[in-house]
Amino acid sequence: MAIYGPKWPLKIGNEDTYELNTTLKQQVNYNLKCVLLTSPGENISSPGYGVGLRFYLFESNNVYTHKQIIERIKNQISTYISQIQLLDVVIESDALDIDENSLLIKINYRLNGEKVEFELTMGNTNQSGYS
Repeated sequence: MAIYGPKWPLKIGNEDTYELNTTLKQQVNYNLKCVLLTSPGENISSPGYGVGLRFYLFESNNVYTHKQIIERIKNQISTYISQIQLLDVVIESDALDIDENSLLIKINYRLNGEKVEFELTMGNTNQSGYS
């Protein structure tokens, strides 16, 4: 049986100290969330780790900024989450998202032959999170 990291938020587990991710897909999605939300320099043992989405939150919500974010995401995934085959990174935002300083990031990847879509909503929304 493979051993994966703890689920977040931390909860007391029945069989272990904490509830754990039980599939590789859950663990990869958690790793994606971490790399997206971590700012460069925040991880002392690997100062280059992290996309640093918070830095972009109040930047102009336009195609140029989206391209910067997408390029940073691609570089970070190829460096730190190399077990997946990245298919596509898409950033969606409309006029309402721009006013709320929020955007939706969709990452499509292949894991063991299965196509997976990961979504992260970043910003001032009530539905912030990932799937």
